Amino acid sequence: MGVIRFGTDGWRGVIAKDFTFDRLAIAAAAVAQVAREQEPNPTAFVGYDRRFLSREFAEEVARVLAAHGIPVQLSQDFCTTPCAAFVARREKTPLSPMITASHNPAIYNGLKVKGPHGGPATPEQVKPVQERATQLEESGYKPPDLTFEEAVKSGAIVEIDATPDYLEAMKKHVQGEVLRRCGKKVVLDCMHGSGAGILRKVLGDFGVETIEIRSETNPSFGGVNPEPIEPNLGALIRKVDEAGADLGLATDGDADRLGVVDETGRYVTTQEVFSLLLQHIVEDRGMRSGDVVKTASSSSMLDALSDMYGLKLVETPVGFKEVCTHMLAHETLLGGEESGGYTIKGHLPERDGPLCGVLLLEMMVMRNRPMSGLVSDLMEKVGYHTFRRVDVHTTPEKKEEALRRVFQSPPSSIGRWKVNRVSRLDGYKAFLEDGSWLLVRASGTEPVLRIYCEAVSDSNLEEILGEAQKFLLED
Repeated sequence: MGVIRFGTDGWRGVIAKDFTFDRLAIAAAAVAQVAREQEPNPTAFVGYDRRFLSREFAEEVARVLAAHGIPVQLSQDFCTTPCAAFVARREKTPLSPMITASHNPAIYNGLKVKGPHGGPATPEQVKPVQERATQLEESGYKPPDLTFEEAVKSGAIVEIDATPDYLEAMKKHVQGEVLRRCGKKVVLDCMHGSGAGILRKVLGDFGVETIEIRSETNPSFGGVNPEPIEPNLGALIRKVDEAGADLGLATDGDADRLGVVDETGRYVTTQEVFSLLLQHIVEDRGMRSGDVVKTASSSSMLDALSDMYGLKLVETPVGFKEVCTHMLAHETLLGGEESGGYTIKGHLPERDGPLCGVLLLEMMVMRNRPMSGLVSDLMEKVGYHTFRRVDVHTTPEKKEEALRRVFQSPPSSIGRWKVNRVSRLDGYKAFLEDGSWLLVRASGTEPVLRIYCEAVSDSNLEEILGEAQKFLLED
C-alpha cells in the first residue's frame, strides 16, 4: 500500500485500495494538526467533486477537522477546485482540503490542499503535512471520536454554497460588453465533472448561446478519463460539428483544466491555448506588467512571445504549486502549464479552466477571428510549432529502467538531430538543433512515464517521438 504521499498536486490513490476512509482520516488529521500549529484559531473549507464517494469522503475530512477543534465550512454540493481556492483566500484558511482526483481515471480519488493565498499549498506548506501524515500512519494514530452528525448539530460544521460568490469574482476578469456582442455558439463539455453549469451560467449571463453536454453526474465518467485532451474529447468534437458551433470548451473533473476545439472540430493543443492567452492579455487587453511563468513541459512559443513583448519568462518544475510559489513572490502576468491549467494576473494563483475559456471567446470576438484563424495567426507570428504528449502506462520496473537510461546514458542525438543542451529542472529535457525539444519525466500522480515533444514540423515530431520511445522502452 505504501505511505500517504503528496505528488505534484495532492495525494491520490485507487479507491478502496490506497484511498480509504481510514487513511483519509489520517491525512485530514495531519492537515488539522499542522494548521493548528501554524495559527491559534484556524478555520477550514472542505470542497469535493462528483467522483464516487466524494461527498462521503468530504464529510469524513470535515468530521476529523472538527474533532481537532477546527470550525469547518463544508460545500453543500459539489464544487470546482477554483471555487475551493476562492473560499480559502476569502476566509484566509491556513490549509483547506478539496476532495478530488482531478483528471485521473474513475477508480481514483484524492485530496488537494488549498492555502490561504487561494491556490495550491506550496511545497513549504505541504512538506510538514506530508511528514505528519507519515508519522501518524506509522504510529497507528486514530483521530478523536466525533460523528459528522454531532459536529453539524454543534455548529462545528456549517454547509455553505460558495459557487455564486466565486462566479461573481471570476466575472470581474472578463469584459462583459465584448461578450454581449459575441453572436457565437459555444458547446460546453463538462466531462461529467464539477464544472457542470459553471460556463453555462457565466456565458448565459452575457447572452452567449451555449449547448452543454456530459453535464449529468456519472462517477464512471462514461468510461472516458475526465482529462480534456484530444483522445477524450470525441463527444465534444462531434457536437461542435453537429451544432455548427463556433467553439468547443471542455473542463476536467474538478474544472481547473481547459480543453479547446475549434469550429472545424480540430483540437487546439494546450500549448497553443497558453500562447493565445498570452497574446490576448498583452495585445488585446494591454496588460504588460509582470512575469510569464510556465512549467518545464510548456511551449517555447511562450519564450518567443515574451521576448517580443519584453517580458521576463520563468520556467519551473511541473506542477501548478511551483507556478503558484513564484506568483506569491513576484508580480506575475500569466502562469500556467502544459496540462491545460492557466491563470491571469489579479485572479487566483490557481488554475481556472472556465475563466480561461471565457477569455479565449473574448479574444475571438475582439479580433473578429474564428479560433482556427487565431491559431494560424499565432503560427505566423512565432513560426510553426506542433506538440504531443505520450503517456506510457507500463510497469514500475520498466518506468524506472527508462528513467535510468536517459539519466545515466543520455543520448547525444535523437533521430537526425544533435542534442544542443539538456535541462534537468524536472526530468530530462533535451533541446535539439532544429529547435525542437523532448522531455521525459514520471507522472507525479499516476504510474505513468510521460514523453513530451514540441517540434517545428509534423514529420520531425513523429521521428523524434519514435526514436525516443525506442531508446527508452525497447529491450
